[in-house]
Amino acid sequence: MRVLFFSLFFYSVLISCNEKKIEREKPISIDKIVIPSIEKKKSNVNFKLKNGVLFFYDKAYSGIIKDFYPDKNLKTTSEYYKGKRHGFFFGFYANGQKWFERYYTEGLKKGTHKGWFQEGQRMFEYHFNNKGVYNGTVKDWHPNGIIGKHFNFVEGKESGSQKTWDLRGKIRANFYTVNGERHGLIGLKKCVSVLHKQTE
Repeated sequence: MRVLFFSLFFYSVLISCNEKKIEREKPISIDKIVIPSIEKKKSNVNFKLKNGVLFFYDKAYSGIIKDFYPDKNLKTTSEYYKGKRHGFFFGFYANGQKWFERYYTEGLKKGTHKGWFQEGQRMFEYHFNNKGVYNGTVKDWHPNGIIGKHFNFVEGKESGSQKTWDLRGKIRANFYTVNGERHGLIGLKKCVSVLHKQTE
């Protein structure tokens, strides 16, 4: 009985290990499109970009492309399908710190894109819709951690509150965009000119 128990145990472990291995080897699937698990270096001379489509020899490339620093550390990795970015596009600094993460669907930007400075502080955060245009908040930060820009978009157009700040956190622009028209303090120079007119 004990021998039978251990036999079944090792058999189940063997099956589970094999299942995990098979799962890792499956091609990547993004939006029901299967990205082959082929990997090639960006420096490969057989890559050619034609009219926005990346070819490997004479065929639109599907797979993963990686770029490396001179010390062989990973710089970028990106998924392609039929010659266009489709899936993730990640970047890394030479020290391994993440630089940015972006996502694409058939060459169009999609979802939330984020970036970081080399020390790990936030650099940007952009939101895109399925058409590849801004939809939601668009934020940039200064290297010192102070936010530099906070805009709002709807289907690629400015809408609502828009603000920018300088390196010290002082507001430089503070306005609203309604039906494509900006209302308020558009920028530092224009703000000064408005104040001068009011005091004359």
